Amino acid sequence: MKILRIDMSTLTSKYEDLPEEWKIVGGRCLSAKILLDEVPPETDPLSAEARLVLAAGPLAGTHAPSFGRMSVGAKSPLTMGIKEANVGGTLSQKLDRLGIRAIVVEGAPADGKMHVAKITKKEVSFEPADDYVGMGTYPLSAALREKHHAKAGVISIGIAGERKQKSASVALTDRDGHPARHAARGGLGAVMGAKGLKAIVVDDRGTSIVKPTQRKAYMATLKPWNKILDEDRGVQTMSTTGTPGVLQPLSRMGSTPMQNYSGVPAEGIEGLYGDYIREVGDKRGGKMDACMQGCMVKCTVVHNDAEGNHVTSALEYETLALLGSNLGIGDADAVARFDRKCDDLGVDTIEVGSALGVAAGAGKFAMGDVAAVDALLDGIEKGTDDGNMIANGVVNTAKALGINRVPAFKGQAIPAHDPRVGKPTGVTYHTSPMGADHTAGLQYTMEDEGAVEHSLRAQIWNATLDSLGLCQFAISGDKNVTASFVKDLLNACHELSVTEQDIVNLGRDTLRAEVEFNKGAEIDDIDSGPDFVRSETLPPMGQVFGVDPAEMEKIWDNLDTIAVL
Repeated sequence: MKILRIDMSTLTSKYEDLPEEWKIVGGRCLSAKILLDEVPPETDPLSAEARLVLAAGPLAGTHAPSFGRMSVGAKSPLTMGIKEANVGGTLSQKLDRLGIRAIVVEGAPADGKMHVAKITKKEVSFEPADDYVGMGTYPLSAALREKHHAKAGVISIGIAGERKQKSASVALTDRDGHPARHAARGGLGAVMGAKGLKAIVVDDRGTSIVKPTQRKAYMATLKPWNKILDEDRGVQTMSTTGTPGVLQPLSRMGSTPMQNYSGVPAEGIEGLYGDYIREVGDKRGGKMDACMQGCMVKCTVVHNDAEGNHVTSALEYETLALLGSNLGIGDADAVARFDRKCDDLGVDTIEVGSALGVAAGAGKFAMGDVAAVDALLDGIEKGTDDGNMIANGVVNTAKALGINRVPAFKGQAIPAHDPRVGKPTGVTYHTSPMGADHTAGLQYTMEDEGAVEHSLRAQIWNATLDSLGLCQFAISGDKNVTASFVKDLLNACHELSVTEQDIVNLGRDTLRAEVEFNKGAEIDDIDSGPDFVRSETLPPMGQVFGVDPAEMEKIWDNLDTIAVL
């Protein structure tokens, strides 16, 4: 297995062997280790000295179910700390079949021009991106696939990444070639743009599925797993309605952001419910689909418009909440259109939705005004003052508008899980090296007591899954069952003798590296967070965030010892 290094200063590349001790290290853990080893924490994230890491998991190319997620890592221009954004799609599987565990991009062209890199079984090559500059991710991906190969995978940025805007995402194509899977959080698309890299085309023709070294043991491990997922209630919910299915229960708890995180109910919220979206989708030719080969869950909501035309292949809860209920909008078709625009621009729907909510709160437009949201998103493409303000995130937007109520932790917008309801999630926002990121450790309990321990376990477990490239929606609700399955699968595929604790230690190692990086970057372990989560009572359950800051300060003291399984 190899690490591919791309130097954009010289438009050259080289391969190096993955260290033997990193045989099961992938995804977020591999990204964190590389960044800690190679990037001085004080580095400007948009400089030539910075790194962009794209890392697959250790089982991606086997097509083991749902192990094909990709980790994109860098020092974030949004938080100024270490960042990993996790995303589905087909690219991890393609890279693993090419024998590549990670791509490390360094340097930047001296002339500031953009390029496209192409990776095949035979070579890595570069071409000018002059014809693609200013192009959105949808026409770009179509053009590159037409030029190179219809089944090639594409990693790309939109206009926001070219402009190095802080909400910029990295887009990955799905099985249908749509650039609808986004490593969205942290502004990592800006890092890719600063590298002068408009896109990476991955053509894996001539390769085959990675074969396990012990096929009988591998198949014996998979057989009961299929039944476990078939009988898991959480997995089946995701298969039925995808992540939009959680909007109804979470909104009733008050966790779903309403009208700039105020908790004031948005009219017509039922139009965003998962059951409704599924019902409408069935009539229009939409479907529940898999974003990668081998996925058994198929939680991707493919949403078509009233005429049956494709709009987006990733209508997710976070997007419905931040671009819907948070803006007083209950029209799923409008939110799907916003999502398509954001994906084409290459921006994070959470960061942009949060910034739009602050803008509405400041009187820029009225809550529920669909046309105004469309116009502001169009303003991002046009480069208007308001468009640039929104594209640089919620902290920038609040500052520009003179707003002190800023829904962010460590510079990053609060996702669609209010910290006043899920107290461990609130602890994660305060303490995670990633800032406010629901994928860093989502956990729901309403008691302040014990929230720190719940958060730490969740952060370790989520870091473990991200390091394996394993989708958190495709696992058993019992961590022990999942860890045992992963252990057996790794041992069968790579002829190893790892244990369940070795699996969990991937998460501990990841967090240890991330915390160390942020200390060097002088990023506080604990962010005080916005005042309103402690002072404003959230309806309908009357919750505030009340976890003792002194307890949160000690969270990493137990990183090595807390029991996760």
